Amino acid sequence: MTPSWRWTTFDALRDRNFRWLWVGQLASSATFQMGTVAQGWLVYQLTGSAFALGWVSTGWSVSILLLSLYGGAVADRMEKRDLLIWARLAMTLNTLAIALLVSTGAIQIWHLMVNSMVTGVCFSFMMPAGQAIVSELVDRDALLNAVSLNSVGMGLMGIFSASLAGYLVEVVGVSGAYYAMAGFYVIAFFTLMKLPRTGGGEPPPVSVWADLREGVRYIRAHPIIQALLGLVLARVVLAMPYRTFMPKFAQEVMGMDASGLGVLMAAPGVGGLISSLAIASLGDFRGKGKLLLASGVIMGASLFLFVNTPHFALVLLFLGLVGAANNASMVANNTLIQTNSHDRLRGRVMSVYMMMWGLMPLGTLPAGAIADRLGVPFVIGLEGGLFALIFLGVGWLWPRIRRLE
Repeated sequence: MTPSWRWTTFDALRDRNFRWLWVGQLASSATFQMGTVAQGWLVYQLTGSAFALGWVSTGWSVSILLLSLYGGAVADRMEKRDLLIWARLAMTLNTLAIALLVSTGAIQIWHLMVNSMVTGVCFSFMMPAGQAIVSELVDRDALLNAVSLNSVGMGLMGIFSASLAGYLVEVVGVSGAYYAMAGFYVIAFFTLMKLPRTGGGEPPPVSVWADLREGVRYIRAHPIIQALLGLVLARVVLAMPYRTFMPKFAQEVMGMDASGLGVLMAAPGVGGLISSLAIASLGDFRGKGKLLLASGVIMGASLFLFVNTPHFALVLLFLGLVGAANNASMVANNTLIQTNSHDRLRGRVMSVYMMMWGLMPLGTLPAGAIADRLGVPFVIGLEGGLFALIFLGVGWLWPRIRRLE
């Protein structure tokens, strides 16, 4: 490993402010990964239903769908640092409430639904601001590297925190995982306090709703942004629901406990870490459109393969490929959307990016109902195959996407 490669890979971390943001993102990613394991295991233990796993996750999705556009407009008006701080504080209190309910034995399924909805509300404001502030902290030519390093952090935490959550559930109980999540939120909160004010967010003389309309008109006038957001939607509806059904897959197909679920959930993190490091080392490379399309095809094929192999080692391998391809697709898509968006409207464009995640119930709810009847492997395999075909079709029919740099 030469010094030049090392500095290229971690170039954005030379900036002190981005370093603080990145550490906070590490802590936040840990809570996301731990929450997936802890909530999924708890819901499945309470209900034993794949449909319930999908139903609880809809609370998060509905909040994102309803509020992310508004959150993006607010992010373009407010000081993004302050918006992130208040959102992190709310997430901390929300997580502590669930931890206390589990500790006292009072937890019910509707508590988790409310928790999911509150989390979605916070994410509706936090994610557009968090995505847009990166562009304000780093130079344009370092943006791909910064986005990649955020994915590196997600990969690191995917390995560490998913395994930690499974271990805590087995040794301490689900409440231990939630208390640990609250601790990570506190870390994220204090790192945000170290960030400078970016100077953005002076309220314009028009209403928030006028801002929203302007953002929608801007997207409608730019077909490339529409196409990139459409590919995000395909990933949300067809590729990402597999995470929701992993507790059922782990227990009923693989015969595993909570620790085993943690190992399965950590495998995509390993793949994501490797791919993120590789992309970060490339710098501001050409061919981001090709990377986006190829990684989508690989992810869909890997989803099909991991549920259709009886060998544990191959399951881990294909899950690692799912994580690698997902991170590559996400980094390329995110970077292309940001670099093709006007600075003044980036928060609103990224809020539509987040709104796509609010449409996840279009995948999880029908898939959960079918999985209860036909099994998780059938549903995930079908969704993976359709996802790969969509990316192949876009690459074949729309050459302009392939040529995006």
